[in-house]
Amino acid sequence: MERTLETLRAVLEWLLLTETGRISALAGALFYLLAWWRIFTRAGFPSALALLMLLPPFAVCLWAFLAFAPWPARRELAALRKVQRVVHQAEKRRLVS
Repeated sequence: MERTLETLRAVLEWLLLTETGRISALAGALFYLLAWWRIFTRAGFPSALALLMLLPPFAVCLWAFLAFAPWPARRELAALRKVQRVVHQAEKRRLVS
């Protein structure tokens, strides 16, 4: 346990006190932000919600929101499929007549 804490402290010191560590932390945060930005965009939600993922309490809430909320992109897809079905049925009736 003590060795784990020492390792964690060494990593945190490297991240916070060295230039390479700060650059790595910034690059990691930017990648994390970009990934969530794309996820929110593809789900049909405002992309700016990704900024809230940088704040831990909001991140947990947004995970739950993404898991259980109806996605706008899914609703749009369902509507498009319904229109496609109606058009297909109308074409079938036209060809049979």
